[in-house]
Amino acid sequence: MKVINKVLNYKNLNIIQDTEMFSFCLDSILLANFYKPKTKEKKICDFGTNNAIIPLIVSKFSNDQTKITGVEIQKRASDIAKENVLLNCLDKKIEIINEDIKDFLKNKNNYFDIIYCNPPFFKTNKDSNLNKKSETLIPARHETLINLEEIIFSAKVALKNGGRFVMVHLAERLDEIIYLLWKNNFKIKNLQFIYSKKNQQPKKILLDAINDGNCGINIMKNFYVHNENGTYTNEMKKVFGDLSDEDMQ
Repeated sequence: MKVINKVLNYKNLNIIQDTEMFSFCLDSILLANFYKPKTKEKKICDFGTNNAIIPLIVSKFSNDQTKITGVEIQKRASDIAKENVLLNCLDKKIEIINEDIKDFLKNKNNYFDIIYCNPPFFKTNKDSNLNKKSETLIPARHETLINLEEIIFSAKVALKNGGRFVMVHLAERLDEIIYLLWKNNFKIKNLQFIYSKKNQQPKKILLDAINDGNCGINIMKNFYVHNENGTYTNEMKKVFGDLSDEDMQ
């Protein structure tokens, strides 16, 4: 089953989502808003684009010469992404590729100015309890088809020197993320902690790292999603606009 959701504060983008697959959530919205392309950054990629929500939003922040590529390994998800691109008349600006990221980058060495990624957050092992009834959801949430190290290495290969890698991930994996970025000669430029509410531990992080960049991290102001009563904070409303909590389930 497919439903169309209208993202009211993004110039009336229409997003088709398959209810049996991974739906976009606040992570993707926050990521797409975290780093906005500069005029000179004309080649952009989204690793694991799912239904293309990130390319669709980023297209609104970039100029007419910018080309955005969304790479998605799952055929069903990539078909929906292509529908979304056509639905919003962005097929001249956004291209969707149904391919494994590791294969896609083979002819994309030193090619992109920016790579966005909302990756699978959870590691897997032989004891992992995966929901076999939702096989289309597993690769979006769990590192079954690609892991964090492979994602960061792939970004290293595909980015130009000085290119930006922009990612959202779990705060609890920050030490591993920093290690892998340094291993691939990325330097974190901006880092922001995302909290559900004040007086709680941060759940997510947003970061942008520069390929072959210089040392020096800018720790940004903490971002709080909800007030104590469960409503969105003012800073969250600026990002979501008229979307409600129910819209983002």
